[in-house]
Amino acid sequence: MNDLILVCLIIFIIVRVIGLAVSLDFYYDTRKNKFKIFSIGWVLWILAAFMPIYSTLVKDPRLVELLLVLNILFASLGAIFYGWGIFKYFLEVPVKVMIALIIISIAVPLLLFVTISYTAAIIFSVIIFNSLFFSAYIIPPFKKKNFTKFIGKSIRWYFAPIFIGFIYIGAAVISYSQGYSYGLYQSDDAMLIVITYVPGIVTTLLLIILLVHLEYSISNREKFDLKDKYSHELGNIMQAIFTTFDLIKTKREPKKEVAELEALLETKLNDASNLIKEIRKL
Repeated sequence: MNDLILVCLIIFIIVRVIGLAVSLDFYYDTRKNKFKIFSIGWVLWILAAFMPIYSTLVKDPRLVELLLVLNILFASLGAIFYGWGIFKYFLEVPVKVMIALIIISIAVPLLLFVTISYTAAIIFSVIIFNSLFFSAYIIPPFKKKNFTKFIGKSIRWYFAPIFIGFIYIGAAVISYSQGYSYGLYQSDDAMLIVITYVPGIVTTLLLIILLVHLEYSISNREKFDLKDKYSHELGNIMQAIFTTFDLIKTKREPKKEVAELEALLETKLNDASNLIKEIRKL
């Protein structure tokens, strides 16, 4: 393996570990399941980058081929989980569909590797990876109402990885046309390695930025909506309190009715106190 490819794979691992840390941090703050899904995706992508590095320590050619198949297999699985996480923002995808897709992405490449060839398994997984990556960005905008509602100013970070992805595809076409296989693990062409790996690294960084930007944008909007809601409810409660206090103060009501008004006043004060606590949490 060329030393430049090794460096690129190590950078991939570092960047993906950062992505995993970001997803886990969001999960511990929000407890939202979508960040579990993102975290699984990052773990799979980290494993994907480890496979070709580990293959350099193996002597058996067949085992080397299996490790390289696992490289793209884990990459495609990571794309499934990252795409699933993105879908969670804009639309609901049936769990059964995702499970079926995961099973197909694992079973078919391994079956092709055992029954046909290493190359067939690689080609299938590459097709799955690229299809899932672009689907994760192409499908959500069709749900225009939800997409517009949630994407906000994050839209520039949403579409940026797609443009970088086209550069990667162009580099892949060039490498295949020159007879190189997936990953360029047998290549010493420094320029081709750079134009193949750098877009992937940049895309990974953009995916992290998108996740952070999207989550903070949604969080800020939700806080604004809740503050508006709570302030409106608090205003209604305060109006009810003043009205009740005036009735107690200015009118000579029977003791029973005064007791009811005092109970209502106490209830409204408790409601106001609870709302203030919720506002402070924002």
